[in-house]
Amino acid sequence: MEQNTHFIGRAIIDESLNILTADTKLSKYLGNNAMYTLARSIHPNDIIRLEDGLKAVSIEESTIISLRMVDDNGRYRWVIMLLVDIPKNRNHDRQIRIELHDIAEVKSLHIAEDENYMQYFSLMEHLMFSYDIHTDKLKIFMMGNQQQVNFYNGTLTDWEKTMITNGNIDEIYKNVFNMLCSNFRKGTKQFEHEFKMRIFEGTKAMDWCLIKGKSIIDSNAKTHVIATMSKVNPVDNLDNSYNTTEMLDACTGILNKKAIEDYASKLIASKPIYPVTIAVLDIDDFKYINDEYGELFGDEVLNSVATVIKDAVGVTGVVGRIGDDEILIVAQRLGSNTDIRSLLRTIRNNIAFMYNNEEDKPQITCSIGSATYPEDAATYEKLCEIAYKVLHLAKEKGKNRYIIYIPELHSEFINGLGKAKSAEYMFYKYRKLSIVNDIINDYKLHGKDSFEASAKKIQFTFGIDSIFVYEKMENQDWNRYILLGDGDYLDDNSYLDEKSYLADFSEDGIEVINNINFFERKAQKTVEAFKNMGINQAVQVIVGDKNKIVSFNRSKQMSKWSKMDAVYLAILGNIFGTGFLNE
Repeated sequence: MEQNTHFIGRAIIDESLNILTADTKLSKYLGNNAMYTLARSIHPNDIIRLEDGLKAVSIEESTIISLRMVDDNGRYRWVIMLLVDIPKNRNHDRQIRIELHDIAEVKSLHIAEDENYMQYFSLMEHLMFSYDIHTDKLKIFMMGNQQQVNFYNGTLTDWEKTMITNGNIDEIYKNVFNMLCSNFRKGTKQFEHEFKMRIFEGTKAMDWCLIKGKSIIDSNAKTHVIATMSKVNPVDNLDNSYNTTEMLDACTGILNKKAIEDYASKLIASKPIYPVTIAVLDIDDFKYINDEYGELFGDEVLNSVATVIKDAVGVTGVVGRIGDDEILIVAQRLGSNTDIRSLLRTIRNNIAFMYNNEEDKPQITCSIGSATYPEDAATYEKLCEIAYKVLHLAKEKGKNRYIIYIPELHSEFINGLGKAKSAEYMFYKYRKLSIVNDIINDYKLHGKDSFEASAKKIQFTFGIDSIFVYEKMENQDWNRYILLGDGDYLDDNSYLDEKSYLADFSEDGIEVINNINFFERKAQKTVEAFKNMGINQAVQVIVGDKNKIVSFNRSKQMSKWSKMDAVYLAILGNIFGTGFLNE
């Protein structure tokens, strides 16, 4: 322990604060005060902290406090004091072993690995953690001018369970919180985590919190973890210089081109340890909006779009106007494509619904392209170049969409070697609910014009090979329309009238076919029809008054349809069956 540069020394005191024994280091630090009561070396305003520590250690066996002590040169210095209870025996009354660590000493030595030690123990107004890995005891408290206020006193296991169960940890950052608790349990030498949580029970809002910790081994070889937690603004480096009038765009109130680009380039150049996403947003057909509805309305649209983006980004990022109808988003700490997708989808959808109930105003949509540091590029200029190119790809694909840069899908397009690969859809199967929601919203906005793109999404999301829409005509024959597939199918659709086949639909009008052999005995015509069409599995949906059927087909024998897949396809079948034939 003496090898630690911030170690002051150790002593044994009694309940009256008399110094019974002290090692050479502590005696040297205290000077003449080493011969007297310990209280003589403590700052008058901090005596109560020591008294509270003595009370706490009588209950908990050990505790950690922070206070100011005067050294041999007459300077008050912040120290950390570890108190360990020595039980009474017949030879002496109750005694307490203390070990001291000089916080200021660490700072003066400028030792890189100990710089955080000074930072979090000098911020006494922030929450502090004290954890004993041998007993699992955790204390969370705050040091005031005259007292220590305890917020939690129990086990780490109970605290972790309560925080998760009560929803005090943002869903996205549960893995970070679990890592924090693991660092406590392992006695990790030094750690730092930043995430969003509800600090105190009963409060509504969650805050971004930074927790810094370090382990200390006492003279009995016991490991204690000490840490502080402070509220932080997750958007770094945005000082007041960016809030002056000359830095803001007059029309929208967000940062202007010079300010946002200066902020973004400086942020990326600082090489942050967390991801930074650069997204470029363009309002679709903005010139048409200006020409048809006037520039005053165009300014209103710009202002409304900026408000939507600011509300969606919140404290996780900064936005600025970089062109006539272009807005740059700089979002920090979006840890995965799921997080990025959630933000961009929110922006796209909220812009699309800005004037949803106002018939005298046009439909406003946007296109967005994004790239992320450091995964996609290491400079702001390169990130912006990628974001612009995938923005143009979003325009090419029909507008009103966002594209997140994924190297294996878009690198050839970015480098000018060809179009983006059709594997654009390769990740859709992992987010089925959001895909279904996107298809519904696309249908609301564009009607059956959206079906071609939606059919492709369904193909990759659910492993579909073909999609048919059947309609019963006045002469009672069935017509088949092909939404997806090569069109080389048998025209005989009479199997749809086979009673033993129709009888198998549920009351909700859904038929889930996991293997066509199921119909071998009771609906032979159905089996033959499916074989002729090369279909092995299907989910079919009756739409309306049993005069329309939508069929989602697989040519290969795959695993059984899940219940949720059947539900999703039933919803989509009703959209296709209604929209394709009624519009």
